[in-house]
Parts: sequence; C-alpha cells; structure tokens
Amino acid sequence: MVSHEVKFATARRMTVAYVERRGPYSGMREAMQGLKRWLDKKGIEQAGYPFCLLYDNPSETPEKELRSEACIPVGKGCASEEPYKVKELEETLVAETRHGGPPEEFPATYGPFLEGLLKQGYTLVGPAREYFMAVEDVKGPGSGFLIQQPVSKT
Repeated sequence: MVSHEVKFATARRMTVAYVERRGPYSGMREAMQGLKRWLDKKGIEQAGYPFCLLYDNPSETPEKELRSEACIPVGKGCASEEPYKVKELEETLVAETRHGGPPEEFPATYGPFLEGLLKQGYTLVGPAREYFMAVEDVKGPGSGFLIQQPVSKT
C-alpha cells in the first residue's frame, strides 16, 4: 500500500556525523555501516534516527553520479577524520510522507509527493531525507520509515 499523506513539520537543528558518497543509492548501506563503526570506535553516541540525504533524482542523473550522504545525529561534535565529517543541519520547514510499499515501489510515492508540493507553490530547498529505525535497516531508497523534503513557500 502506497501512502501519499503529506504533513508539514519543522525539522530541528541537529549535529550530524556523515559520510559523502557518489554512486547508486543502493550503496548507502555500506556507507552507513562504516559511519556507525567510526562513531562506535570514537565513543560517540547516536542521538537520533539515522538518515540519508539524497541530492539527485535517479531518473535524471546517471547512477554513477548520484550524490548522497549517510548521516547519524550525534549529541556532541567530534573532529572530522576523512572520509567521516561532522556538520550542523539548520532548523528547516519540511514536508513529510511515508512509503508503505516495497522499496522498488518507492518512485510511486516519491514522485507524486514532490509533484504535489510543487503544484501547491512550494520550492524544494535541499536534499530529501529518508529516515531509518536503525543502521541495519538501510537498504536503499524506500526502505526507511519517513521521507522529508525541505521546502519553502513561494
């Protein structure tokens, strides 16, 4: 069952540890697992659900050029060590929806979600965020429990 219910919320400001990647979004699992191992080694505790920032539309961008970041919220900052980095994400207005089907049906949720926002006069102002219950759940787009898109009203 595909859900297209949209809610608006304010995503809180947060500190995240992250790792950038380029290539198929299906490779996010390895990036997220590596980031989690690095945090565990540093003794940095996870302070929220892991998520991926997805910068590009896979139907418009060649798979090998897709940009993404595996992110884990942390309660305190730590020094970056390549390839792992730390940054602040500012508070922002987001539109939210949930995908209730298998990952391969993700485009049937995400496409209408974005189209609806644009038709309502919203501007997309940053990469999409897909949240996961745990690092082990990251299997690529559509395997998370929440999709957020930063927006502004035009």
